[in-house]
This record gives sequence, C-alpha cells and structure tokens, in this order.
Amino acid sequence: MPRDGRRIKGSAGERARARDRLRAELLAAARTLGEESGGYEKVTIRQVADRVGYTAPVVYEHFANKHALLLGVIDQGFADLADELGQAQCPIRQREAEAPSGRHPAHEAGVQGGAIRAASRAYWRFAVENPHLYRLMSSLAGVPFGTPEAPASAVECFRLLQRAIATEAPEPPADALDEDAATDLFWAHLHGLVMLTLDGRIKGGHDRAYALLHQLADSHRP
Repeated sequence: MPRDGRRIKGSAGERARARDRLRAELLAAARTLGEESGGYEKVTIRQVADRVGYTAPVVYEHFANKHALLLGVIDQGFADLADELGQAQCPIRQREAEAPSGRHPAHEAGVQGGAIRAASRAYWRFAVENPHLYRLMSSLAGVPFGTPEAPASAVECFRLLQRAIATEAPEPPADALDEDAATDLFWAHLHGLVMLTLDGRIKGGHDRAYALLHQLADSHRP
C-alpha cells in the first residue's frame, strides 16, 4: 500500500533530512522514468509516486507540479554535467601547478589536446550517455538561461567551459562582442553537434561525429 508520507518522526533535523532524502528519491525516480520512457513527456506525477511507494499528494508536498519536478531534474542534470566538466579539467590544473614558469601545460601533447578538447569530450560523453535528460535540459520551457535567475548548476557549467577556453586563450579576440562571446559560441557549437548526432543527422554516425568534435574543439583554440 502506498505511503502517505505524513508519519515522519524524530527531531526537526531528522525530519528535515528525511524530507531531503525523499526529495532526492523523487528526482531519481523521475529521471529513471524519463530514460525508460524514451523522454519525459509522458512521465506523470502518479508514476513518480508509485516508483518510490508513496501517494501522489506526497510528490506535491515537494513539487508544485510536473514542471517544478522537471526543473529539479534539469538542475540535477546540470550539476552532473558540471562534475564531468570539472573532472575533465583536473589533470590540466595539476599540470598548471607543476609546470615551469612560462610554459603552458594545456599545449603539451601529454594533456590529450588541451583544456578545450577535454571539456568537449566530457560534454559529449554526458550528452551521449544521458540523451533524454540532455534533451530536457536544453528544451524545457521557462528556464531563465542567460539571466541572473538562471540555475546555479547551469551557470557553473558555463563557468567551467569559460575556464577551459581561458586556459588556452587567456585574452579574448580583439573583435569579441563581449567577455562571454567565446564561451557562448563554444557552447552553441557543442550543443549543435551533439543534437545533430543524437538526431542521427551526421553522416557517418557517432564515430565520425566524435572526430568532428575534436575539429570543433580545435577551431576554438588560438
């Protein structure tokens, strides 16, 4: 029998932690259902509740509606993408710390093509391994990208892509529109290649698209 979620006992701190755990379970259930269903359009609040063994009203205690639930899912998705991008830059930051003065580790052959290639591969891997989540992250209406209200996790992804570019090109081109232009273009090009690949619109499929990914990355290097 589904639980109604109203019998959480313990101290205020214990109840708060229990609510946080339940919220995480609901987000994980929604994410799993989205992948299993081939997209999030048909995922319902009742399905999410059933997956974690609660009644639908419990979901509404945490999320006002399905859109709010999906906002939580994409926030989690951007956080995961930020983790991937951050991990991709760790070897390069280590080289920076160890490099002799005047030498730029991102241009060393041993760093597999530098920071921009590393970020491109991490971005590609996340999108290909989570195609339905990635589509949701880029298509859900009402997400205020490019504004002060943008999800912090998405802003962190932008910052990490920006860091990758700055590692290899510390100074923006003289004709750059503004300080964010290079990162906006890099992200737009990555997203375009990923979406065309996921839609099966790149000749040669994933293998050729992955080779194009490295050419794309190199086009953003000085």
